[in-house]
Amino acid sequence: MIKKSTNELKPGMVLSEDVDSLRSGAILVSKNTVLNKKIIKRIHNYGIRYVYIYSEDNMPQEISNNSLEIKYEILSDKMENVFADIKIGKKIILTEINEEVNELVDEVLKNDNILGIIRELEEKDDYTFNHSLNVSMLATMLGKWLGYSMKQIKQLALTGLFHDIGKLKVPDNIINKPGELTELEFGKIKEHPIYGYNILKETVGISNNISLGVLQHHEREDGSGYPLGLKGNEIHEYAKIIAVCDTYDAITSNRVYKPKSSPFFAAEILEEKSFTVLEPRITRIFLDKIAGFYVGCTVLLSNGQEGDIVYIHPQAPTKAIVKIKNEFINFLEPQNISIVDIIK
Repeated sequence: MIKKSTNELKPGMVLSEDVDSLRSGAILVSKNTVLNKKIIKRIHNYGIRYVYIYSEDNMPQEISNNSLEIKYEILSDKMENVFADIKIGKKIILTEINEEVNELVDEVLKNDNILGIIRELEEKDDYTFNHSLNVSMLATMLGKWLGYSMKQIKQLALTGLFHDIGKLKVPDNIINKPGELTELEFGKIKEHPIYGYNILKETVGISNNISLGVLQHHEREDGSGYPLGLKGNEIHEYAKIIAVCDTYDAITSNRVYKPKSSPFFAAEILEEKSFTVLEPRITRIFLDKIAGFYVGCTVLLSNGQEGDIVYIHPQAPTKAIVKIKNEFINFLEPQNISIVDIIK
């Protein structure tokens, strides 16, 4: 273990000892916690001057098994700095994050519970950076399921990471507005793919595929999207992939203007949209694959009961069978209750 001044702490470091309150002795942060900016700030606020962390070559096995969270926090910290630089007009230096992106992609590809990881991380981090990283990780997995090459998957990961970067050029009072946007304000929001495209075109090392994926991720199959009103084959496949992942994560995350909805509600929305605005083949593969992650999960129902998902219908990946004690609820059939959330 290494003794570190709290001024030296960085996201991605892992505590090798509990952090105790100087006043009461109560545990503030538990041993084996992966640090992020929020936790580091909390440690500072309690007047803690130093803590103990693991060295990279002395990480216990249970922590090594959680290396995706470590890579996530490191990249999240780097992206916050990148976003801050863009906000003041600086260019993206891709080499500053390339290694971290590649390491996160590698961790995502070998993880068998990516949705569980995303669910845990969203409880700890800020939505602004969470959403970009979530979309990046989902796009990485979807690229794998579509049979993409490693080069294409890493391009997809960057497309997801940068898909909303143009929002940094939209006034904060519009981005963070809790109420309904005016037509003028929504018009400003609709410009963010163009802003993002222009930022990336000036970035050394960003391929045209990535730039087009960012520019077109709000285009829709029927031509109802923005900013160009493209339809069908006019839309780059990276953009179609990001559209699916972006929609799913937006629905299942807490936002300034709305609380999160259940993954099953999100899946139903995606399925419905796949007949009109989202690419049907990509959407179906996404829904079929993520359904497998939910078997064995404990869910909260709208009547306050908890149950376990024991089966997902192969032909209806948005419908589950939930077991509550000795009772089975088949959501393929009409029910007067619904799945509100996945709780573990």
